[in-house]
Amino acid sequence: MSEVEQRVRKPLMRRKPTGKFKVQPFQVEDIAYLNTLQNSANWSEMGAMKTSTAEWLLELKMKHIPNPRVLIITTKSGKGTYLESLWETLPGWDVFTVGTRKTQMVVGPRVAPWNVSLPDPLYMRPVVVLAHYHCFTNRACLPQQKKGKDGMPIVNENGTFEMTEPYNLNLLRMHWDAIIIDEAHRIKNHDAQWTVNIKKLKAEFKHIMTGTGFVNNPSEIWSLLNFLYPKAYSSYWKFREHYCMEDDRYGYRKIVGIWPDKVDEFRELRERIGVRRTMLECFPDIKEPVETVIPVSLSPTQRKMYNEIRDELSTLDQQGVPLHSANVLSALNRLRQVCVATPEVLEDYYDALKERRIVKIKLVEPSSKLDATMEVIDGLEWDEERKDQIVIFSAFRDPLELLAKRLTKKEIPYLHMKAETGDVDRYEMWHNTWPKKEHQVFLVTLGVGSESINLTSAHRAIFLDQSWSPTSNIQAIGRVYRPGQTEACQLIYTRADNTVDYRVLATNEEKKGWFQQIFGEREDDENGDSE
Repeated sequence: MSEVEQRVRKPLMRRKPTGKFKVQPFQVEDIAYLNTLQNSANWSEMGAMKTSTAEWLLELKMKHIPNPRVLIITTKSGKGTYLESLWETLPGWDVFTVGTRKTQMVVGPRVAPWNVSLPDPLYMRPVVVLAHYHCFTNRACLPQQKKGKDGMPIVNENGTFEMTEPYNLNLLRMHWDAIIIDEAHRIKNHDAQWTVNIKKLKAEFKHIMTGTGFVNNPSEIWSLLNFLYPKAYSSYWKFREHYCMEDDRYGYRKIVGIWPDKVDEFRELRERIGVRRTMLECFPDIKEPVETVIPVSLSPTQRKMYNEIRDELSTLDQQGVPLHSANVLSALNRLRQVCVATPEVLEDYYDALKERRIVKIKLVEPSSKLDATMEVIDGLEWDEERKDQIVIFSAFRDPLELLAKRLTKKEIPYLHMKAETGDVDRYEMWHNTWPKKEHQVFLVTLGVGSESINLTSAHRAIFLDQSWSPTSNIQAIGRVYRPGQTEACQLIYTRADNTVDYRVLATNEEKKGWFQQIFGEREDDENGDSE
């Protein structure tokens, strides 16, 4: 150990365990069952202690392997959860955290400030490597053609292309004794770069964790099953046709539900390879959230553009353009943006190559939704006796930037987590800074902040808009409605009258129905055995 390592490592190693992580009776039961499976899944809701269950399962699965190598794949924000727990749940293991350019060792609950290499086979310690999904994009883990200043590939003298040596190529080359995938619904798209590369990894034991299972439709579960058992679930289309009803009236195949006679079989499949707990089952004292809807009216400028885009969509519908086409999806996205703030058109042209109209806008003031949001914030208590914090979510970046300017002008302290915020800084922001209650507002997009962060010092959240996917919305709710919450959460939704906001809501309700069929409680569980 170098002098620098000693100076950093020794003080951190003196830190005493918090005692926060204790095995619960339901975890003992779940671990016992999961240990009987070759590979496994934990479908439990957020807050049902999936992380520590997986860590203790690892200890059991790896006990006969000397110095095991374990890879945990999670989100950038999700790394913080493991930094908090691993040093207590697996105290004899060394932890390394991998980014796209650097690997660092974790000492105690902190990332040590020096760059290290991944441990080689002669490293005589059990090892956990933490990586996030972006470590498995092609650019991050596969050789790429080097390009010159002119943007063209560089050709060697022997006629071959000069290739890069990606920093994370070793992640694919290493032998892993176990692989855990957290937020596993992120590999739902079996053609996505990181999904393809993650499935190249080899391991004796695989375990996935997700409380949602699928994001858009039930067929997405196939990709998760294919990761666990590639031979048994080798064909996506065979799986989809077996379980999913389709509608092709518009010239393309759209999933519209689950075959009624296959629902029980689908549920039994899910139950056979994993366990599921609800948060209220594990923590019955947590109060259920209260939902409030604030209706708003679009400004004249918003309504004018909204109606223009709506009429454009009507024309596309009359022409028989399918719902999934780029033109329709782009128009629907613009409708959603217009509902949040006033659009300013940056570009508007027809792209002959893409065969569609391209409209690029940014959102500016005024905004009826931001007006309503500021009224809520102004009504909160913020003094020496009581500090009411609130989390603001949006699917788009522009509204949060506009809101940040308003907060700055009124001298309201806030934190803003962005896509470019590094994983260590994210952990510092939600784990250390936010709970101090020095900031009243936490701004974050659904894409960045709907997973793996704990914001329970606030018990209010406002949704300026919602995702088409109930998964993202439920995950976002789980930032405040989770273990550690001491009050009844208030979930506030701003919805623009007579707009696509209500179509998004209806789509979410439909998808929740599919989810309930596979992951919800059985009717006989709710009503008691009729016999």
